[in-house]
Amino acid sequence: MTITTIHKSHSRRDILEILKLFKIPIEDAEDYNKKELTEKTIEALNKIDNIIPDKYYYGIEDLNELKEYLIKPNQKKMLSIKDKNEIMMMAKLIIGFCKGGYCVEISYFDTMDDVYVEARRIAQHGQIPSVRRMCTLLNENPFSKERVYPVVSKKIQRELEIKRLAAKKVHTSLHVKKGKIMVEFD
Repeated sequence: MTITTIHKSHSRRDILEILKLFKIPIEDAEDYNKKELTEKTIEALNKIDNIIPDKYYYGIEDLNELKEYLIKPNQKKMLSIKDKNEIMMMAKLIIGFCKGGYCVEISYFDTMDDVYVEARRIAQHGQIPSVRRMCTLLNENPFSKERVYPVVSKKIQRELEIKRLAAKKVHTSLHVKKGKIMVEFD
């Protein structure tokens, strides 16, 4: 399969990240603008026979999968600003429902079913932190057995795991020893 174009939704930064991750040889890739980098990437992908598989970020196993990924719209950039704001607002309304003791009467929603219909709809956008938080709080609802899980890409999952590990603090303890302390002043 030969690649002729890269979808315009992939940013220059995304392309540079892919080049680095899959070790695609383009000399001084950081020096090119998006158009030049796209052309160089297409040339390089059509010249090579295979890539190093990636199971953590993109879940791409071979060169053809990488080419298909680049031809299709970027999954992270599919939302317009208007759509993203609407999703975030709905997530905040559901979070408000959760913080209000899961009580429909004091929330924006009319029924519990309305809450879960909206939650399932916006759970598809798990790359947004508010959506992930909404799912976590909603799954703690003692009045419902239904669970809503956010759809999160492997890349976001890996980034969250790294953040979680970095946030762990090493707990040191204070040791107090009794005895005489001499302080001298000159």
